[in-house]
Amino acid sequence: MNINRRDFLKLAGAGGLALALPGCAGNLPLPKEVFPDFGDSGRPWLGLATSLREEHDYVARIEGTIPSALRGTLYRNGPALFDRGGLRKRTLLDGDGMVQSFTIGDGGVRYRNRYVRTEKFVAEEAAGRFLYPTWSTQKPGGFWGNFWQAGSVPNQAGITVFWWRGKLYAFDEGNIPYELDPESLATAGPSNLGLTPGTAFYSAHPKLDPHTGEWLHFGVKYGPRPLLHLSAFAADGSLKRHRTFPLPRYVYMHDWIVSGRYLILSLHPVEIEFWGFLLGFRSLFASLRWRPEWGNLLMIVEREGEGKPRLVETEACYMWHSFNAYEEGGETVADFIGYRNPDHFVGDDPVISAVMEGRRGHYEFPGEIMRYRIDPVRCMVRRETLNPGSCEWPRIDERLRCRRHRFGYAVKCLPGEFFWSIVMRVDFLSGTTAEYSFGRGKYCTEAVFVPKPGTSGDASQSAGEGWLLTEVYDSHTRKSFLAILDAERVADGPLAIAHLTHHVPFSYHGWWHLSPV
Repeated sequence: MNINRRDFLKLAGAGGLALALPGCAGNLPLPKEVFPDFGDSGRPWLGLATSLREEHDYVARIEGTIPSALRGTLYRNGPALFDRGGLRKRTLLDGDGMVQSFTIGDGGVRYRNRYVRTEKFVAEEAAGRFLYPTWSTQKPGGFWGNFWQAGSVPNQAGITVFWWRGKLYAFDEGNIPYELDPESLATAGPSNLGLTPGTAFYSAHPKLDPHTGEWLHFGVKYGPRPLLHLSAFAADGSLKRHRTFPLPRYVYMHDWIVSGRYLILSLHPVEIEFWGFLLGFRSLFASLRWRPEWGNLLMIVEREGEGKPRLVETEACYMWHSFNAYEEGGETVADFIGYRNPDHFVGDDPVISAVMEGRRGHYEFPGEIMRYRIDPVRCMVRRETLNPGSCEWPRIDERLRCRRHRFGYAVKCLPGEFFWSIVMRVDFLSGTTAEYSFGRGKYCTEAVFVPKPGTSGDASQSAGEGWLLTEVYDSHTRKSFLAILDAERVADGPLAIAHLTHHVPFSYHGWWHLSPV
């Protein structure tokens, strides 16, 4: 890592403090005994934070009737191994990635799950213990074991999964993806997507524009001077464009917003206090600070051309995930889930940390469905709240990515809960919603929309025709299932359920691949 004179002086001063505090490392792994696997009736959500150690391959038991036209594979990815050697990760968002596949056809579902064989997973599996620091948990060994470890946080490949040009890719935050076999889920190895190593950096949320065939990526090279990387791959797999820009803020971003004309980065005020992490005093997660007085800074880059980014200021709001964005009447309309304060994530006792110790934690501010109306030419933006419910995991019909959408799909919490038990469809044209609740103690994941064959998904009568696929953890049985709902009749509940023989921990994102005819 290259540093300039000013950064070197900071390092030297902090290094002197480190010598005075040789045992100081604040985010070491938790002892496993602080966590009761699966919890109890008062803490039913603890199953989401209970590791799944086994890999499976079997035909699931079906309840109901799977639509005959529904044929393909749903892939899902998320952290599923939180414990090793009697120690435990510090947040629910931190664990080894496990990819699942639900292959649907002839009225049945074949289920597979495999851990991504990252370098970290293979080494720790052989050792039977934690060997590396991760984004929320420092490695065992105290301060000196974590000194100057910013460049050694390994890839866990546990956030998203994408099928692209005949290959399956598992992504982590800020690392190159791992390539998997789409059928067996066997790990082929890390992939630079055909580029020279170190050329580009990737986040976990690329966007696939179905109209141009482009696969669009952003990533941040963190260091004393963070650098934004923007990459676009053409439909034939070649690199169409790669640009870099210095970031005007040192902040953490998970997702971005892409329209037909613009790439939009929401530099929300979650500051990374970098030096404490770099020097080994704390993990990257523990270095995050919410600075609402800064407000949000939208960084807008034209997809075509070489113009400089435009910066637009607006009120503070945190975004995990966006729905979609499109151009309309000189404005760019961007729909997303926003938090007025991300206290579930950055707070005094955030839920994602407390759950790892078997506690409820604290949060007050829910995820709301919000909309930005951005005038990129005049550098103006206004924000609207479309639904104040406690929502997350937004999805659309992927055929409409970067174009106008009418419907969006999300999951929602029951009153008094943090985790999600309700699947919902949002009609952005009428403002109405349709919901189905699985009931207390049952927690659903991101609902992936699958279009019915022969439909276009545009503003015609076929808009919204399809199915929603969501994986649900049932705390009453301590097992999970895949639910298939009619996207036009969400409130009617599942058409079919594929029952698994085991539970699945907190799973993040999915991708649907249509079976060839």
